[in-house]
Amino acid sequence: MNDVFGYIAYGDNEVYHFGALLSALKLLHNCPGAKIIIATDRPELFRRYPVETMAITADQKEQMSFGRRYHFGIKAACLIEILQRADRLIFMDSDHYPYVNPSRGFRQISPTRSFMRKCEGEHRLYPVLTGKGVKIGDYTLTGHEPMWQSGILGIHRANVGSLTEAYSAMLAVRELTNTDAPEQFCIGVALSRNGLSLSRHRLPVSDYNTRGKKAFASPRVLKFFDMYGDSPIADQVKRAGWYRLWRTPMDLWQQRDRWSF
Repeated sequence: MNDVFGYIAYGDNEVYHFGALLSALKLLHNCPGAKIIIATDRPELFRRYPVETMAITADQKEQMSFGRRYHFGIKAACLIEILQRADRLIFMDSDHYPYVNPSRGFRQISPTRSFMRKCEGEHRLYPVLTGKGVKIGDYTLTGHEPMWQSGILGIHRANVGSLTEAYSAMLAVRELTNTDAPEQFCIGVALSRNGLSLSRHRLPVSDYNTRGKKAFASPRVLKFFDMYGDSPIADQVKRAGWYRLWRTPMDLWQQRDRWSF
């Protein structure tokens, strides 16, 4: 079985790229020999490391984002491309990272079973889709379908077609709802129909995807490579395994004036 861990990193914010790399190093510390594919528009940043890169060109970003009308289309299209290089794929956003070996998660994946980060329930703005005739495959969206968060995704190659159907509906959903969530919404619907089941992940993975967490972790991501980026790869893997991106009670206290954690 060709089991692959995947990341996607593109754009001008270096934290996305170095966050994916640090997460991959943590993964290699906890799961030596893991096969990792990173789709990126900056493949030179990853060239030294034991990961496979999938280069994203400017023309591809233009096409994948529907002519820059929905940039999360890039993520969705890259997921399809990565999945075609795997039998089972565990994808993590670049602000997610494992703290022990997550490879047991591959056992949750089959041609009929996928997982995503969590179910967020019905989105209050999405019932606007009712009666608009937007389809995922042969299914017509109502907007009352549950929203699944896509920071983590476990999926079998047999479901490339489902991801493709989801991708085809994203721009219409984006234009009707004027939200950033069509990518995860459409993927969640596609992986929940025609006999497919979708569940919440059970991986040992943490994240820094809230404003407070990100404000603490992002500078530390860049600091790691300032301190250790020229070290041998084996040393970077070892140091990454113990490098802290989570907040202590003192860190939380120092953020007490923030309106969001």
